[in-house]
Amino acid sequence: MKIVGGDYHATSASPGSSLPGFRRPRGRDRSAHRDTSDALLVVDANGVILSANAVASRMFDRQPDDLLQAVFGHPLTNATRTEIVIHNPTRGGISAELHTSETVWRDRPATLVRLRDVSRRKVKEARQRRARKLEATGRLAASVAHDFNNLIAILESGLRVLQRRLGDTADPAVAALIEEMLGRTHNGTALAQRLLFFARGQSLGPEILDPNERILSLADLLGQTLGKGIEIKTELDRSVGKLRLDADQLDIAILNLAINARDAMAGNGMLFITTVGNVRQPVGDKGDVAPFIRISVTDTGCGMTGEVLAQVMEPFFTTKGPEQGTGLGLSQVYDFTRQSGGHVQIESQLGIGTTVHLFLPSSVG
Repeated sequence: MKIVGGDYHATSASPGSSLPGFRRPRGRDRSAHRDTSDALLVVDANGVILSANAVASRMFDRQPDDLLQAVFGHPLTNATRTEIVIHNPTRGGISAELHTSETVWRDRPATLVRLRDVSRRKVKEARQRRARKLEATGRLAASVAHDFNNLIAILESGLRVLQRRLGDTADPAVAALIEEMLGRTHNGTALAQRLLFFARGQSLGPEILDPNERILSLADLLGQTLGKGIEIKTELDRSVGKLRLDADQLDIAILNLAINARDAMAGNGMLFITTVGNVRQPVGDKGDVAPFIRISVTDTGCGMTGEVLAQVMEPFFTTKGPEQGTGLGLSQVYDFTRQSGGHVQIESQLGIGTTVHLFLPSSVG
């Protein structure tokens, strides 16, 4: 059977050969065999490893002698190429393409296994998929923002007409309610404009703000949005400092996290919002650190599996039903935090709950 252009035969190991037990190919194919970056294994009918090259040793993070007589734990099907994940104690899961072919080892039938590390390619493909999803998200966000802005305009016009018709005869409580609703429509218009900025890739509108004050100002809105079954508790660091970022986008981020938490708790549970100032975090590639403010939202909900946790920030990914979620909330939180110079960390345990940490750079001076 020809592999890499050469015939493999059961024989003693020759000096410099990539795989002990095989005669080294000659001529042009000799170099290709010697310089291969693929892991090579010979396994018997029971999957026992009979021989392994140095690349295989590095891929499995085991000494070559330790691989011998071990069992190759992946089924060898008739397919000539498939993709598997190899556990490496140091690197974790390694994505590898598996090629198999029949060969002979010590005059007995065996299988030659070639493993090609494709982890970098998989990471690149994942980034490309994310870029395409973000592009689609931007187009969708622009469409939603336009429709939302039109609805807000209709509501504002109706409230203005109602205010004029009631005039001075309006009950003071009703007049105050109309004024409050008009204020909310102004906020909605501003949020729609920020969403358009996000969709078009334009810069946000940063300003200096106190995160504690911003969180407290959202208390009423959060209470109305989450419902009576959710108890909201805050623990705010008085010396937290200031942030320089888009205030409306921060409101949206906290609201998105709170709504996700409510859904994870099925409408009943406790929501904790905390702030901590002067959290030292690494910046850049030189090992420098800088002060950050951490805003954390914790729920007592169902928690997430590792598989869900790995995808939760992806646009359009959701564990909710088709009529319950779009999968855009956490993606928007991630992108807002990243655009503001910060990062997101998530901790979650099944049956216990989830905490989302927003690390945002502290405004100095």
